[in-house]
Amino acid sequence: MARVVKRSGREEEYLSEKVYNALRDAGASDEVAREIVKELDEWVKKRGRISTDEIRRFVLTRLRKLEPEAAEAWQFYDRVFKGRITFEDGKAVVVERGRLYLGRKVKDIGGKGLSNAEEVREILEELREDMEYGLSPKVINARLYALFMGVLKKKDMPREEKLKSIELINKFREELGWKPYELKKPL
Repeated sequence: MARVVKRSGREEEYLSEKVYNALRDAGASDEVAREIVKELDEWVKKRGRISTDEIRRFVLTRLRKLEPEAAEAWQFYDRVFKGRITFEDGKAVVVERGRLYLGRKVKDIGGKGLSNAEEVREILEELREDMEYGLSPKVINARLYALFMGVLKKKDMPREEKLKSIELINKFREELGWKPYELKKPL
């Protein structure tokens, strides 16, 4: 049984389903997610122990080659929800407390991730600007999906804020002529 060493030093069992789900949440196709997980499973099996940072670098390296938009969305999710900034070769800088550049704005952060709909609105403004600067619709769509999934999974965001956030995301999608996201189950 392979083990994963978390950033805290705590160890847990390696579960390929977690990686698969993260890939799908970033917008990777089922085929690419399965391929990357299969490759990662073989790599982890040989090693026995692996850090979360090594997993992240492996996944991002493969994702950049196979589905660049999903790799971009993964990095966007890490920045917005986990306070991690990706740089060369998938390495990450983690910002626990302090000031973090989130695109257009420098924000003081305490905990990880977004906490309310106003912050989601600011991220959507950033995406609007990114489009004006020429970021492709594919990348914008991948980022929106990552933002939507992040809001849904955010455990400490109040339900009302999640609903407002989803409404803002869907309004943005509709402005672009895209279908709004639908909830598969109630919040």
